[in-house]
Amino acid sequence: QVADTLLTQRVKEWTTDHRQRGVAYIYVKLKFDRDAFPRGLPNISATVKGKKVFDPRDSSTGFSNNPALCIRDYLLDTRYGLGCSADEIDETAFIAAANACDEEVAKVTGVTQKRYTMDGTFETNRTPKKILEDMLSSCGGILNYTNGKFRLLVAEYRSPSVSLVQSDFVGPIEVQAKASLADQYNTVKGTYSPATTDYIPTDYPPVTSAAFKAEDNNETHIFDYDLPFTTNSARAQRLAKIVLFRNRQQVTISSVLSMKGFNLAIGDSVNVTLDRYGFTNKVFEVAEWNIAVVGGQSIGVEITLRETNAAVYDWNAEEQTFAEDNSTLPDIFNV
Repeated sequence: QVADTLLTQRVKEWTTDHRQRGVAYIYVKLKFDRDAFPRGLPNISATVKGKKVFDPRDSSTGFSNNPALCIRDYLLDTRYGLGCSADEIDETAFIAAANACDEEVAKVTGVTQKRYTMDGTFETNRTPKKILEDMLSSCGGILNYTNGKFRLLVAEYRSPSVSLVQSDFVGPIEVQAKASLADQYNTVKGTYSPATTDYIPTDYPPVTSAAFKAEDNNETHIFDYDLPFTTNSARAQRLAKIVLFRNRQQVTISSVLSMKGFNLAIGDSVNVTLDRYGFTNKVFEVAEWNIAVVGGQSIGVEITLRETNAAVYDWNAEEQTFAEDNSTLPDIFNV
């Protein structure tokens, strides 16, 4: 990139060495008019495409609003990002996440749109944690550091790859069937930044479940969920619905697994069969994972599992689906 000739001609201190490489800028020339500008110079704004990012799927570099590609770029960027090394990126996970974001989802009108996009900006004086949280909100994602690599999982259903039975649990099993009323909600609302408001944050249509509200004695319990990097109303509602449905999947298991638990990572799905609790290949998601010492001599995995369901991520899902997703308990009179 060469120096801008408009600037070199009009700004005395501007030379051909001022190339502005890697810096976005705008040159505006105005003719002063008291009637046109009675309050002084106007505010100038622009719609930009942002930084070009690398796509490991085809080794191309270009403009993209794919959340997985943008998050990957932020992790690797040595100037504005975390400056991670390439060895710290789980490319397989990021490629799968990028493909999921690019999937076409049908809208009510019959047209389709990409499942997730990331459209927004951030100031580099904010903490990396907050920047990543906002970026992850655009795809309902989870970013964790496993085996020395960053691993990204976007909001989608992942089929279980591991099955757990009674013998895999080497510690007491604690089952929580329902969260407290203070931790559950039936309505999700928040803000997003649509093009119709020149990307100024405004409220997206709240997502309410009549079925969940009936379960809560027809009381409205609201969860505020802002989406600063989302500019589409349908996509904002889809993300809000996922958050709502995730919250109503409330059965959790806390226990210690044998070495089999080392095959799992945060965000993985597992089948759990525990006759005592009425679980037969019931699908759970790994919520917490820690190494534990069992009996003072062997190593295991302290784990927390939370139930999940493919319908959580289905835009056409009906709330009534969850009423049928109960555990099948044995007959209490059959001793």
